[in-house]
Amino acid sequence: MFAAAGLLAVFSVSAQPRSVDAREFDVAGVKTGMGLDAVRQVMARHFNIAADAVKSDPYPSVNPVTGTKLPSYLVYEAGNEKLLVHFEPRVPVNAADPLAVSQIIYEIPWTQSNEAAMAQRAVTRYGEPSNAPNSMKQEWCESPSDNPGMGCSMRQQAVLSVSGTKLQLHDPAWSQARIEFLRNQQSASPGF
Repeated sequence: MFAAAGLLAVFSVSAQPRSVDAREFDVAGVKTGMGLDAVRQVMARHFNIAADAVKSDPYPSVNPVTGTKLPSYLVYEAGNEKLLVHFEPRVPVNAADPLAVSQIIYEIPWTQSNEAAMAQRAVTRYGEPSNAPNSMKQEWCESPSDNPGMGCSMRQQAVLSVSGTKLQLHDPAWSQARIEFLRNQQSASPGF
């Protein structure tokens, strides 16, 4: 009876989804929260290229936090790989470093062998996914679903995911900070 209870305890502990803070991960050296200049330098170093080979958004729009035109992304694409880094306005505002990485996407062309290699590399680099044993889309996050295999909600937490030959790290905290900042800018006291 005690052996059965011990075995049950082992299975219930091992069946718990793995919790991991995806904000601690990097993709090709790039982490969420990094600034534009730091990302450009890290990408250049990772790919062994000149910093100006990392291209920025050719049509920057007005940043709603700073009121100035700033790029929304950096991209490097060569051969069979592409790294795309998206930015949000940094809140609290930092004039010297006005942007923060909110999302990183790394892609290679789809083939069966590339898909298998991407999945294996991700597990080797980041550990067992939070949604194991699901292998269709691997996900790593701090608060995975209690239902094994169901994965991670991307609404309230940073999530690293691998699907096919696409790896994506997304941290919604940066867009939430922008939304809250703009909402606070719109608050007013009625004057009637």
